[in-house]
Amino acid sequence: MLKSKNDWGIQSLIIGSLLAFLMTSQSAIAQNTSKKTNVKQLNIQADKLRDSFIKQSADIARKYSDAGDYENSRKMLESILNIKKDVPGVKEMIKQLNEKLMTSNSSDFEIDASRNWSVPAGLVAKGKMVRVMSTGTYDLKAEVKVPVGGLPNKIPMKDIIRGIPTGALMGVVVSRDKGKPKIGKPFVIGEKVEYVPKDDGLLMIGLNLPTGHRSSGKIKVRISGFIQRNAK
Repeated sequence: MLKSKNDWGIQSLIIGSLLAFLMTSQSAIAQNTSKKTNVKQLNIQADKLRDSFIKQSADIARKYSDAGDYENSRKMLESILNIKKDVPGVKEMIKQLNEKLMTSNSSDFEIDASRNWSVPAGLVAKGKMVRVMSTGTYDLKAEVKVPVGGLPNKIPMKDIIRGIPTGALMGVVVSRDKGKPKIGKPFVIGEKVEYVPKDDGLLMIGLNLPTGHRSSGKIKVRISGFIQRNAK
């Protein structure tokens, strides 16, 4: 049975559409292949750039450390971890630098128990760690009349500090706020503490004792890290 002209026309249309689809598909595949090749090349370039940055940063960090600038050395190593977190040895090197920073700037002094507070221990900086260690004992002597409400704790650096064990060595940072002194939250020092200030200011170190006590003795203190001694 012979096909009509309409049947041949429909078949031609279908065949033409299939050919057009195949040509379009092949073009799209070629474009995708080209894009994948470009992305692969870019990834290779990015990896080379990253590796170069890591190598140069590690070299600069080493030179900073050799020059005694442990802070900038640590910053360079931290920049490496921002790029790649699993570079072998970097975290351990940062740990070693932190210890060098804590021990390279140290000084010793004493706390007189009869005075409660020392002279300012030094200037500290916001976000920069300070290590304080202490040894010794003292005689706590107090003949203080205590009301049923307990010892006063309203006046900072004068009354007993709430939340700090009585007699404990403690610290507090005194900063400036709109030209006026601002007393930070006291913290326990005890035998050792590593403290990160929330503000720039003067670090004060003293004993949590009530007003009117007559204690005696001296506590030895060593302070190190990010602190400028002999501050006024």
